[in-house]
Amino acid sequence: MNTRARFAELLNPEDVLDSLWRVLTAPHTTMLLLIIIAALVCVATLIPQRPAEAVSDPSANSLWLVSVRESYGTAADWFIGLRLVDARRSVLLRGLTGLLTLNLLLGLVDLIDPRHLLPPSRPPEGQTLTASTLLAETPQQFFDRVKEALRAHRYRLLAGSSGSWLYADRFILFVALAYIGLLLTIGGLALSERTAWWEEDVTLRPGQVRPVGHGTGLALRAEVSEGNDGLGSGNRDDEPTELIFLREDQKVGQTTLRDHAPASFAGLWFYPTSTEPVLLVQAQDSEGRNLALQTPQTGAARFTQVELRFREDDSPRYLVVLDLRFGRQLGRRFEQKPNEQYVIVPIRDLSVRLVYNPPGPAEAAPTFQVEAFRGSETSPFYQHLFTSKELVEIAGDRYTFEPQRYAVIRFGRDPGLAIIFIGAILTLAGMSLSAGQRLRRLWVVAHFAEGEAHLHFTSGTAGD
Repeated sequence: MNTRARFAELLNPEDVLDSLWRVLTAPHTTMLLLIIIAALVCVATLIPQRPAEAVSDPSANSLWLVSVRESYGTAADWFIGLRLVDARRSVLLRGLTGLLTLNLLLGLVDLIDPRHLLPPSRPPEGQTLTASTLLAETPQQFFDRVKEALRAHRYRLLAGSSGSWLYADRFILFVALAYIGLLLTIGGLALSERTAWWEEDVTLRPGQVRPVGHGTGLALRAEVSEGNDGLGSGNRDDEPTELIFLREDQKVGQTTLRDHAPASFAGLWFYPTSTEPVLLVQAQDSEGRNLALQTPQTGAARFTQVELRFREDDSPRYLVVLDLRFGRQLGRRFEQKPNEQYVIVPIRDLSVRLVYNPPGPAEAAPTFQVEAFRGSETSPFYQHLFTSKELVEIAGDRYTFEPQRYAVIRFGRDPGLAIIFIGAILTLAGMSLSAGQRLRRLWVVAHFAEGEAHLHFTSGTAGD
């Protein structure tokens, strides 16, 4: 029997509320909702989603749209036009999740007490057996014998209000376990959305102390495992990072992050992302005054020291536009690779390109290449290679380049995470057990006449 025919059986023209209840609690409704929600989750996973800062900031949204079009070409217009980039926070996903929650709650009610699904006045089709009864045996005594036979096969029994029919089921606990697990998972996700907070892409240089914030009163310090040259062999994700937790400058705990394995402390979760080579850059003029610097990441903001992070992954290239001089609409457009970074010196109308090269088979340390450009020139007027901290002179100014290695982590608190984990375990356990021992339901309706008992057996309901 196909799904359409099964849904048609659920409709009762004489009782709209009964039909609505049956449709909402039907297992086929549950499966249909789960499939649609799973499809939306896949869309939200495979297609880039608009970040929260882009939703609230038109400028950030414009930059994000440009980066998406650069990465996905004409397909980006389809993603944006169909609003697939907002699938994660769409009203459709939330509405379907709410409907699934209602379906699971009502279905759980039916699992606990399903007697109302079979009114005695409307016995369904099934098998009828005729048996003789003892003359001195009452209908209740006969039903007691039927109950004992069902109990011997480990059926749960529920008697009808009129005493002339009986409901029995077996292995219903496994299905209820899956329903409860799904409800816990949805509840945990809702709790996480409301109460969880995460600090993403946090960089920690060796010895740096960073407050955790969010009212925790904690601070953390990272100690990154380094090679002999202080940089190791490049962008290594498996290098361990020691996190030391401080409260009022006193050590209160310590944990090790390695191989993307999370760690917890005081209700907080810490995830290692990677360890990355970083270059600290400072510039001074001939009289020792600090020069203001800009980067693609800092935009128009200016700093006396900037941190440049390098990666070896094949991230898509992107374009950035920088204002080179205060009060002027002069800009420069760069096509940037993950192992390249740029520093702008607005007061000198000068830009510095820095390239990170991991060590080769015969090399002990990575190298950095620095190139300096004037104005809109495309050919560098200065080039230099270095492997460790170095002071170089470019156009009469002194530039300090200091290689370091940073730990990149994310941390936060998610009260719903434990609930989601428990829910997922219960769901998998319930589904696995149900696959091995399928739910069995049985209705028995009895009619007595002339010393004979006519038993009408029905397995399942129209909603099963």
